[in-house]
Amino acid sequence: MKNKFLFQILVFLIPILFYAQVENRATLSHSYYAPTSDRQLQNLEQSNIDFQFNAKTKVLAKKVRWDNSFSARTVLFNDAFSEQLYDLVYTSSFVYTKNAKNFWIGNARVNLRSQVNTVMSSDAVFPAFSVGYMRQSQKSKSIRWAAGVNYNNDFGKNVVLPFFIFNYETAKMRFNATLPNSILLLIRQNTKFYYGLNATLNSSIFEVDNESYQRLQLLNANFFAFSQIKLHKKLWLEVKPGITLRRDVNLLQHNFEPLNTQDEYRLDPNFVITTGLMYRMN
Repeated sequence: MKNKFLFQILVFLIPILFYAQVENRATLSHSYYAPTSDRQLQNLEQSNIDFQFNAKTKVLAKKVRWDNSFSARTVLFNDAFSEQLYDLVYTSSFVYTKNAKNFWIGNARVNLRSQVNTVMSSDAVFPAFSVGYMRQSQKSKSIRWAAGVNYNNDFGKNVVLPFFIFNYETAKMRFNATLPNSILLLIRQNTKFYYGLNATLNSSIFEVDNESYQRLQLLNANFFAFSQIKLHKKLWLEVKPGITLRRDVNLLQHNFEPLNTQDEYRLDPNFVITTGLMYRMN
């Protein structure tokens, strides 16, 4: 696994150095999960290598703010699973300014998730869409909230869920709750050091080539304490130690129906650490 990790680092570091010169932000991160319980999975270890960059914001007709981002993730397991998985993502989002206090927001995302060295097919494409309404507080410019609906294929097939966003931001602090997916508290101690807390819930379904099952779902609920340190000019280091409050590995049939019984491959809370390099243009 160590050799694979070093290889992936080199593959993703090259585009970071290239795109960082022209784009808004580029990020390279590595996550490592180490369980405290073996159960059915017997000492499962998982490493994620993520690369993301955000293109510069476009403003259309002075009313629409349009953002685009691209990311790639590789998931590596130890001997418990033979799969090496990849996740390629394109995301496009917009904010339409109706007036000074009211906005429409939308997001479209396409994931290509599959097992490495398998034939690419439409079964590996997992789309997601969101649309909602955002309003700025009448009393404080620091407060915004939004509500809407999200369609995805992450928690199952054709899942529709409501979402709610609450955002409070000042020069020194930012609090954002995007429910049910994440809660973030960021403290800007000074211009070179940020820290905070972050809770996340995410699920990903991958197309795999296996005689027993056709799809693999990874679900993680994490809680982090993190710090961001400015290394040089616009290069930052982020360190996020934490725990997984819930971590499931579900074996699915082609129709997304589970093969394993509930809780069969659920691990006890365990340690997780994420480290990342960020290049910020602003």
